[in-house]
Amino acid sequence: MINLKDVEGWAVTGHHNDVLTYVGPDEPQDQSEIAVGLFGRSKRHRDGTELHVVHVEDKRASANLG
Repeated sequence: MINLKDVEGWAVTGHHNDVLTYVGPDEPQDQSEIAVGLFGRSKRHRDGTELHVVHVEDKRASANLG
């Protein structure tokens, strides 16, 4: 968990250093490090399992037309 300097809230880290999940100060009722970390990881899990793709744009074929 990273305490942010320029904004209220936290950035929760995971297994990959480049993937961070923002947790706002109004989201977890308990603002202990453990509670914020678990909340952030649950948000990341929901993002990976509940989101649905609404649009995909693939321009690879247009590169061969030139």
